[in-house]
Amino acid sequence: MHILDRYILRNHIPPYFFGLSVITFVFIMDFIFRYLDLFIGKGVELLVVLEFFVLSLGHMFALIIPMSVMPATLMAFGQLASDNEITAMKASGISLYRMILPVLIAAALLAVGLIYYNNVILPESNHKLMNLMIDIGKMKPTLKFKENIFSSELPGYTILIQEKNDKTGEIKKVQIFEKKKTGVPTTIIAEKGKMFFIEEDNVWRFELENGEIHEIPEAQDVSTYLKTLFKHYTVNIRDEDRSLERSERSHRGDREMNVAMMQAQIRDRQDEIARRLRDMNRGAAAEMKKRVARVMPEFASPDSSPEPAAENPDPALRSRSRDRRVNPAEKALGSLESQYRMVEGSRNQISRYQVEIHKKFSIPFSCIIFILLGAPLAIRSGKKGMTMSIGFSILFFLVYYMFLISGEKLADRRLLVAWLAMWLPNIVLSTAAVLLLFSTVRESQTINWDRVNLAKRWRHGR
Repeated sequence: MHILDRYILRNHIPPYFFGLSVITFVFIMDFIFRYLDLFIGKGVELLVVLEFFVLSLGHMFALIIPMSVMPATLMAFGQLASDNEITAMKASGISLYRMILPVLIAAALLAVGLIYYNNVILPESNHKLMNLMIDIGKMKPTLKFKENIFSSELPGYTILIQEKNDKTGEIKKVQIFEKKKTGVPTTIIAEKGKMFFIEEDNVWRFELENGEIHEIPEAQDVSTYLKTLFKHYTVNIRDEDRSLERSERSHRGDREMNVAMMQAQIRDRQDEIARRLRDMNRGAAAEMKKRVARVMPEFASPDSSPEPAAENPDPALRSRSRDRRVNPAEKALGSLESQYRMVEGSRNQISRYQVEIHKKFSIPFSCIIFILLGAPLAIRSGKKGMTMSIGFSILFFLVYYMFLISGEKLADRRLLVAWLAMWLPNIVLSTAAVLLLFSTVRESQTINWDRVNLAKRWRHGR
């Protein structure tokens, strides 16, 4: 490798990892705000939270890696331009194409690696993440007793605690209602006591003092009412299992499949569509033959016989008979509409699979486009235009992902073909990048900031 290539690449490595860390931090903060309440409410263990976070990094890095390319290019070439190294290289006969060549090769290798990542690693990561998310969603919320609020989380019981001390477990003015099959609950009232959880037995223990128990053993006979006073009474209530139970799903969504899996699904859907269309054609043709045979019997097929007409002289009875009898034409039309809806559903699913396939290639290709955009932007801005270049990079990011998200929605609804929807942002930005690169090669600093400042001073002085 030429010494110039190593020098340019070395200038890109620190900015790239800096941009990677900053963008990753932004995504992590979004992750925390999105799932913090879920983890706290379910009482998920720390190791499970860490596993969920690591698996979530899978789809984050699919976006973070290409997003970090453009800030690195802006910072690296901006620094070279501000140190007049770009000018020195141009004076030595080195063109801008030659300057960005090593970075383009590195971006191409990064894109190839990202394609492999999107097709092999990311689907498995998404599958494990979805399994874990479903398992966490099935968990029972962590049981927390709140003052002056009825709690029915323990099966078969409703509990009201008016005062409690979380540190000591002391409770005051306690009411426990135990549900009975007879319909009349047993009521336990106590002035004070203690409450704690026995983890090995998964039991809540209430050690109550100075209270009374009200119960009716036989619900139909009020005379069986009993009132029991106590000084010390212990109630043990078994809690439901609120731990995480792991499961494994065989079903995979489109983002949990690699290209080969989705292509197999597309072929299955296409075969299903062809089969349903054949059934629709045969059904429609058979119904048409029946209708024609009623008008022109000579066209009836030998194996078909006319439908017997029901003789019913009473008009009222004939009307009621028509109401009860299903019209064959309406039945055939309903069957065709049902088959057509299934065909449309299969076509929509095919479109979603095609979108995901093209997305696995189009997003990695953006690494190359961001190099072609970032290098001329940084060079044209010169020493004083770095802030403007960063602003333009943010603008290009927004444009790219707006095109990407909008295209995905349009393709899912089959308003736009999948390949065009996913590659349109690349086509638009690559066209802008090539034009910008050509103009930068002809004149390395199109924006003359000295002239701009001189014009401003002249207008103010005037």
